[in-house]
Amino acid sequence: MKFPIQRARRQTRTILTALVAAASIALIAACATEEVDPALPVLTELGEFIVSDDCADLEHGHLDTMTITVSHGETEHPVTAEIADKPSERAQGLMCRDSIPQGTGMIFLYEEPRTTGFWMLNTYSEIDVLYLDRSRKIVDKITMSPCLRENLNDDNWQVKCATESADYVPRGEYTSVLELPAGWLGSIGVDDTNINQMTLDWQPVAN
Repeated sequence: MKFPIQRARRQTRTILTALVAAASIALIAACATEEVDPALPVLTELGEFIVSDDCADLEHGHLDTMTITVSHGETEHPVTAEIADKPSERAQGLMCRDSIPQGTGMIFLYEEPRTTGFWMLNTYSEIDVLYLDRSRKIVDKITMSPCLRENLNDDNWQVKCATESADYVPRGEYTSVLELPAGWLGSIGVDDTNINQMTLDWQPVAN
């Protein structure tokens, strides 16, 4: 009379073990789902510097970074942005980078509103520039192309880049500028028809 009882107990233990294992798998899957959002891009390394005579005198290497959240519709996309908040850092910008990887960029922060544009001297990747006001509303979006030396001497190269920069002046005042690899906004579904629906958010930089 004991054998059926022992078999029942073994069957019960087997069922309980299977249920615990299934619950554990479900819990692990739930945790994994919370930790990894497939909608968010995997951030890449920052672009490396070009080694050349034109790039030999750069003052700064990679700058400190912050995460900027670009929200569009119901999706959020993080951008790892280097912080250029000092005059020398802003002057150098993204010069001499061999590329600007997807999911990265540079944020320029100013104390007072500005209206001047940017130039592409010694810059070798096409860039989408977002000019932002104090409320982080988009004042203008402009795509800037590399200003190539083409065997020009230093003075003529600078004149060429300054002339081209006339196309990069925003339509209004701004207090910050976000530079992104050209085309990245389009890859997340943002274009000239819906760019005003996009929002940007980041934590203030400690002084």
